[in-house]
Amino acid sequence: MRSTTLAPAQAPIRRTALDMLALSLLLLTSALFLLLAGWGLFHTYRIYPGIHIDGVAVGGLTRSEAYRLLTETRLPFPLPPIILEHAGELWTLPTSQLSTQPDFLETVNRAYLYGRSGLLLPDLSAQLTAGWRGVHFASRLSLPPEPLTSALSAVAAQVERPGIAERRIGGRVVAAQPGLAVDIPATIEQLRQQLATALPQGTLQVPMVVRPTAPPEPAAVTQTDAEPLLLRLSNLQLSLAPAEVERLTRTPAALRSYLEELAAQIDQRPRDARLRFNPTTGAVTVLSPSQPGRALEIEASLRAFTEAATSQASGVELPVTPLAPAVDMNRIAEMGLRELVISSQTSFAGSSASRLRNVEVAAQQFEGVVLPPGETFSFNEIVRDVSSANGFEDSLIIWGDRTAVGVGGGVCQVSTTLFRAAYEGGFPIVERYNHGYIVDWYGEPGLDATIFTPTVDFRFRNDTDAYLLIDPEVDSANGILVVNFYGTRPARTVTLGAAQITDRIEPEAPLYTVDEKLEPGQSQQVEWQKAGMTVVITRTIVENDIPRTDTLRSQYQPWRAVYLVGPGTPIPTPEPKEEAP
Repeated sequence: MRSTTLAPAQAPIRRTALDMLALSLLLLTSALFLLLAGWGLFHTYRIYPGIHIDGVAVGGLTRSEAYRLLTETRLPFPLPPIILEHAGELWTLPTSQLSTQPDFLETVNRAYLYGRSGLLLPDLSAQLTAGWRGVHFASRLSLPPEPLTSALSAVAAQVERPGIAERRIGGRVVAAQPGLAVDIPATIEQLRQQLATALPQGTLQVPMVVRPTAPPEPAAVTQTDAEPLLLRLSNLQLSLAPAEVERLTRTPAALRSYLEELAAQIDQRPRDARLRFNPTTGAVTVLSPSQPGRALEIEASLRAFTEAATSQASGVELPVTPLAPAVDMNRIAEMGLRELVISSQTSFAGSSASRLRNVEVAAQQFEGVVLPPGETFSFNEIVRDVSSANGFEDSLIIWGDRTAVGVGGGVCQVSTTLFRAAYEGGFPIVERYNHGYIVDWYGEPGLDATIFTPTVDFRFRNDTDAYLLIDPEVDSANGILVVNFYGTRPARTVTLGAAQITDRIEPEAPLYTVDEKLEPGQSQQVEWQKAGMTVVITRTIVENDIPRTDTLRSQYQPWRAVYLVGPGTPIPTPEPKEEAP
């Protein structure tokens, strides 16, 4: 019989608490590693969440997707005013002639590289900051060199001067003087650097880069015995001593500066008449009279003065041109002001007292304004400055990505009503911007017009053969603003199609901000949610049996609700969004 020997049984392995802790840490580390790896893999070609460019959320998008989104949704914004400075003198650059283009590609690349330094902990910190607090990038504006160089050259011509060789006048030696030349490339570079960091509503003051040039070699010495020079212009006569004549003719800039000072004393801008139309009788009366103006012709005066000084003449007539007002009260019968052309109205019922006051002040600025045929109306040229000095009060305005208290809230009620009258009357719209988000004061979206003096304007052109008289009427008790255009009604019909709404974007979840001034449990809503969308309206104009159409496109950003809550107030958890099937 075979015997079998059994091996002794092994004792079971006992797991201690330390073993379980180590295993848990290992599993947690592995899960965290896999999570980070998956996170990094998913965002290999994507911008990290929480990153915005020009207020547009681009987190989770690829660079090409972000670039396409920005080019489609970024609202146009004009170039900020640019002032060139040299030796205490200022020149305003004609920015309306310059086209700007945001450098979206460069900004998208900067946004993509955020949180990608290659250092693990700094990158994780940056990614968490973006997801928790948000990170905002602003696109830099670029300028094409050709029109900018041309505009700068026109200003440089007023600064530059040639050098003057040593010469003898009246028995004494006048030392040589160096010239001045504007370094246009260096000035453009300074402008670009400031433009890269400027706010849209800011003003850029750029010092011109001016370099001295060597004076020419001395020419043959001549003797000059100058006599006093009598200047005759308009009703003024001035006598200049020989030394003063010599000083002024030494450099073109000195003579130009002297003539510009004279012009400031005698120039007078013509003043247009403001008129009132009586719709019952058809009579036109004068609200404020017109007045002719006059202007010293600087270029012609430069030539006349230089010629007189060179020929040692005893006097010179400086040409002064009379300027007729565009709206002359003595020519009312020729203006064609005979009937109502178009009327439009909006409601501001429920406005605060300060907003009501701003609507009244802004509307009053346009009372009796008359636009000649072919001329372009500019809202900002008439209002000029929305400030407390001009009677405007603090009220709610759109400021960046929020609603804030600022001077002039309610002025856009007037610009919107003017815009609707011009648009519904079939007039060509030269410049118009919609608000950043939908504002209830202006009714259905797509027919509003925002302004921001002096850069964001509303402009339209009077394409009729008659003058156009603007007559605003404010019914403060009922909160109604009416804008009437009087003139000669053109033989055309205008039809506005129904608003076509696309690209609807729901706002983000409400934002709750702790306000120490509120009691615990107290809540106050300060922003109301609005969906973002694109609104397109088609206008059809039939004139002389010939139809033509144009489209008005408005892009509105989504606007989320904002609440102020007292310390310790429970904040609601946003409901998860349902994904589209």
